[in-house]
Amino acid sequence: MKKFFLFKRKDVNITSTTTSDTGEGLDILAISVDQLAFMTASVGRVNIVFNDATIYEESNLLDGESFKKTSVTVACEVGGEADLIDAILGFISSDRVKTNVMRFDAVEGRTNVKEAKISAFTDVVSEVRQLPVVRTTQKVSKRTFIGGTDGTVFGTGATISGIEFGDGNEPDIDYNEDGFTESGGNITAWTNSGIGSTTYDISTIGGTIPLDTSTGRTNNGLATKAADMGTGDYFTLPNTYIVEKEFTLYCVVGRSVTDVQDSDKLGFVIQGSSTSGQGLTYAFVDPYDNNSFAFQFSSEKGGFVKTPSPSPIITSNLPEEDIKTCYVFVIRRDAESNIIIYDNAGSSIAVAGANTVDGSYERTDGKLVFRHIGNGLGTHKFQGNIARLGIISRDIGSAAASQLAIDLDNKYKPNR
Repeated sequence: MKKFFLFKRKDVNITSTTTSDTGEGLDILAISVDQLAFMTASVGRVNIVFNDATIYEESNLLDGESFKKTSVTVACEVGGEADLIDAILGFISSDRVKTNVMRFDAVEGRTNVKEAKISAFTDVVSEVRQLPVVRTTQKVSKRTFIGGTDGTVFGTGATISGIEFGDGNEPDIDYNEDGFTESGGNITAWTNSGIGSTTYDISTIGGTIPLDTSTGRTNNGLATKAADMGTGDYFTLPNTYIVEKEFTLYCVVGRSVTDVQDSDKLGFVIQGSSTSGQGLTYAFVDPYDNNSFAFQFSSEKGGFVKTPSPSPIITSNLPEEDIKTCYVFVIRRDAESNIIIYDNAGSSIAVAGANTVDGSYERTDGKLVFRHIGNGLGTHKFQGNIARLGIISRDIGSAAASQLAIDLDNKYKPNR
């Protein structure tokens, strides 16, 4: 009788996927022991690699690219890596085992392999790759032959200010640190780098917004310059941007260590064109509750759609060296109107289940109306240093959203 591995990271939910380059969303994976290619180890972890276990039957790769094999990392006690590898080999080679399934279940925190240490979802990470990597850098590649010319063997892709979005996932709006115009140290305009182009170039600014070029944890909290926004400041788009159905929203906010210690609130980064009716929108951090994300969409007459964070969004009561200063948020609304939020690590940390019932309050399917960054409607306050904000008019999926969050964190998190 054949033997199998069963890896369970989380219970299956609306964010679960069949592929993942980061492990996020790939919550259950079962695979035959016959597919085992090799095993390696790092401190406290064993990496199990498999042959012929990908989602694709064929691939068209560019020069210098390869698909990594499917792999799973499993945690163990430090110093017990060789023992876990030996136990797995013993299970595969023995005819006298009591079970034909070797289980690693992070949900229930149990395994039938005593050499493994499974107590949290991070102890089991399965990766069935969706995208290839560039071998020299080991970074995920989203390059394509599409769009190539005689002088370019592959399309230039969708890279905007250091972030590669991938063909078809280009943002309509992308405000980033390269688009600021300033005079006397204050921002006077913010250019849109997305495919919506000059339609959404910003030149209307409420208040005085300094261009904060002092980077680092003790300054603007980021690795790049940013818009230093106080509770009375805002940017106003020249034209209202509206998404009726799916979207992916992303934002990078910095707070210095001192700012975090002084206040653990962010507030709504995105606001609509009015406080009620068809122009209504607020998103996405509850300005009064540091443990919740909050949304309100066009024409909603009820309260806010709220979804709790498993831990405080901003944690201020930590030693200074442990205080987080760069905050990455990626937010998807899928085809069913579920709302999923990802953090710096690319993990889905909050989900607001779909509510599309006619006549009900706190619906999740209303139009996203985007007219102001910050405090344009004057009713709910926001404060923080914004380096990047963008919207993609489609749901890019769990795997791509997770990777986008990681890429943003890698670019904007300061080293010191």
